[in-house]
Amino acid sequence: MKRKKGNNNKYWIWLLAVLLIITAFITGISIYLKQSPDVSSKYLWNKITGNPSELPPSVDSLLAKINKKNLIIDSLRNNLKKYERVNIHKKAMINVESGTLNMRSRPNIASDIIIRIPDSSYVDLLYYDLNFYYLNGNRGRWCKIKYADKEGWVWDGFLEIQNK
Repeated sequence: MKRKKGNNNKYWIWLLAVLLIITAFITGISIYLKQSPDVSSKYLWNKITGNPSELPPSVDSLLAKINKKNLIIDSLRNNLKKYERVNIHKKAMINVESGTLNMRSRPNIASDIIIRIPDSSYVDLLYYDLNFYYLNGNRGRWCKIKYADKEGWVWDGFLEIQNK
């Protein structure tokens, strides 16, 4: 039994047509879902086979979240600036037994040391952290200060606030 050459060509033409239709369908779904064809085809396959899956967030939704968070951060920065302007900077004197106090880059004992401030030096108080912590059994807060044109954080238990 010999096969006719024409029938074999029809089979390949139909297969090619079906593949083109599937590709066009996946491309259309990808555009609609704003996802890559790879993600869209996996999503469609999971829907067909009944496997539960969700689409990862689209680029647009991620950008919208970033913009929303940036607005919140900007709002908090503006509130902080208002707070700093309302609360005129007070002076404080460093009071440590060790001779120097470490000014840190962040309100954290493990953060980098910016400068060592000598005992009995005067600093400008900028503001306090709102949370209280315990350091060596003593309750206190981190305080943002300015000294020698540098800003950083120190533990408020080592400050004596001046009445100036």
